[in-house]
Amino acid sequence: MNIIIIAIVVVLIIVLLKKRKVKDINLGEEEVKKVLSKISGYKLLNDIMIRKENGTSQIDHILVGKKGVFVIETKDYSGTIRGEEYSKYWTQSINKRKNHFYNPIRQNYGHVKSVEKLIKEKDIYISLIVFTNKSKLKGLKTETPVIQVKKLKKFIRKYKSNIKLSNDQIEDIYKSLKRGNVQSSRARRKHVKRIIKNI
Repeated sequence: MNIIIIAIVVVLIIVLLKKRKVKDINLGEEEVKKVLSKISGYKLLNDIMIRKENGTSQIDHILVGKKGVFVIETKDYSGTIRGEEYSKYWTQSINKRKNHFYNPIRQNYGHVKSVEKLIKEKDIYISLIVFTNKSKLKGLKTETPVIQVKKLKKFIRKYKSNIKLSNDQIEDIYKSLKRGNVQSSRARRKHVKRIIKNI
C-alpha cells in the first residue's frame, strides 16, 4: 500500500515539473525573438536581467543598431486591450470579463532606466511594447509605440530616428549589456519571487 502511495506521489511530482517547464517558456517572447532575429543590421539580446539599487530588472528583448537601442516589452495576451500612456493599469476584455494589468509602458520605463544606468548614455533608447497577434489593440492613447508582432519587422525598418550610433558604439553597448546580464539562477528565482509578491 505504501509503495503505491509513494509511486503516485513520484508521478505527480514529475507531471508538475514538466508542466512548470512548459509554463517557463513564454511563447509570446519566443515569437518576438524569432521576428527580431531576422532583422539585419542589429544586435539582439533576449531575457536580459540587470541589477539595480532595489533588486533587478528583467527585460524581454534589447535590439541595438544605428537607429538606437530598442528596449522591448512583450505581452502575450488575448482579448481586447485598452489603455492610456499614463494610467496605472490597462484593461484586457475577453467577452464580458475584464482583467486589469499593470501599464506595460510604465513597466518598460523602469527597464529603459536600468539600461541607461548600465550603459551610461542618454537619449538613445526607444521604448516599444509588443502584443501577440491574438490580442486586439483598441482605443489606445499612447505616445510610446504599442504594436502587434505582425507589425514589428516593418516598424523597426521604417522607424525614423534622430539617433545615429556608430558601429563602435553599437559594439560597446552590446558588450556592456552582455557583461551586465545577471545569469545566476538564484538571482533570477529571487526576481520572480519579488514580482509575484508585488502582484
